[in-house]
Formats: sequence, structure tokens, C-alpha cells
Amino acid sequence: MTQSVDLARAEQRFARRLRLVRRRSWLPWAIGGGLVALAGVIVWLFYFSSVFAVSGVRISGADTVPVATIEQTAAAPIGTPLAKVDLRAIADRVRTIPAVADAQVTRAWPRKIVIVVTERVPVVVVTDGSRYELVDATGTSYRTVPDRPAGLPEARVTGVRRDVTVHSVVTVSAALPESLRTQVGSITATSPDSITLNLSSGVKVVWGSSDDSARKAEVLSVLMKRDAKVYDVSAPDLPVTKGEKR
Repeated sequence: MTQSVDLARAEQRFARRLRLVRRRSWLPWAIGGGLVALAGVIVWLFYFSSVFAVSGVRISGADTVPVATIEQTAAAPIGTPLAKVDLRAIADRVRTIPAVADAQVTRAWPRKIVIVVTERVPVVVVTDGSRYELVDATGTSYRTVPDRPAGLPEARVTGVRRDVTVHSVVTVSAALPESLRTQVGSITATSPDSITLNLSSGVKVVWGSSDDSARKAEVLSVLMKRDAKVYDVSAPDLPVTKGEKR
């Protein structure tokens, strides 16, 4: 009798162990299946459902460029899952706006696109006598205005190779120390090699080309300690003054 009881108990223990082994063998498959299902749900939520679809655009950095212009040019795909939006394409479109120097586009979960623009900053205004073009530090003309803006050197550019000449004028303007730049009333240039600064005092500075502009600015700062009507730094190693008072 005792042997029968022991045998039954042994069989029960064996059966329990067998069930445990079977459960353990299926556990990795169950976990793996659960993870796959979870991944499928996540993919569906982020890439195919409307739960995280684009609902709007947030813009910062815009000062002179209308926000409406940026929104229209960006053409953000409203209703498209945020994870599927081509951010680079949006940034490229915004950069086509003339007054925008750069644009960075990011996702703001759960449903927004953020566009941060960097606007061009004018360093000189170029005119032909009838209109005024704002030009930034890269030499890019990006906006035409009816009146001359205050606080910017006016450049009168004539002749051929206009774009090259404008770029040279910008290079010269950027090389000027602030104390001298504020004295510049206008800049005239008929070519990239014939740039002249006209100071508000009536003094002229013959600059020549934009080459060695930093060196020319240093020489000019020393040369202007002499009282003269014309300062020629086109050859910075051999500067010349004219109309110097004795």
C-alpha cells in the first residue's frame, strides 16, 4: 500500500515537472511574440495612425519675414504621421525664401513641427539711384525697398560683373572697424577693383579691390591721423594721401 502511494506521488511530481518544463520552453516564444506584437502596435501608432499625425507648425526666429509666408512655403503635410514627415525637404523649401539665410526643422511630439529660421541681416544697401537692395554678409541681395534704410552704408554699383562687384563691396564693408563704418556715407564701385569709400565728412578713401581688406583697414586707421581729403590704400604697402593740410 505504501509503495502504491509513493509511486502515485512520484508520478504526480513527474507530471508537475513535465508541465513546468513545457511552460518554460514556451515562455521565450510567448515573450518574443508579445514583443513582436508590441512593436507592431508602436509602428502602427507612429507611422500609420492619426494619433501622432501633424496638426500644426510652430515657427520661431521670424522678424521681417511674415509667418504666413513661412507656413505656406514650408507646406507641412498636415494629417501625415509625424514620424514619416521629411524634415529636410521642409527646411529646403523654407530656405528658398530670399530673406531666410537658414532653417532648422524638428519634430515636437506628439503632433507639431517646429521651424526655426535665421533671417538675413543687411550689411549694405546697394542702389542704382532708383531702388535700394538689401545685401547681407554673403553678398546676397534678398530684398528691394523703396527708401534707403538708416544706418547702412549705401553702395552705388555700376558696370559689368555687378554680382562680383557687390560681393567685393560687402567684403570691404565687413573689414571696416565700427568706428570707420559709421562714418561711411556711401560706397562707389564701377568694378571689383575700383571701390571708393565716401565719408560723410567729404573725405574719400580709394580702396581698390577687396583683396587685403583687413590690412588696408589697419593702414587706413594710422593714415587718417593725418588730415587729408583723399586717402589711397589700394596698395596698402604704399599708401598715399592727397589734399593734406600742412
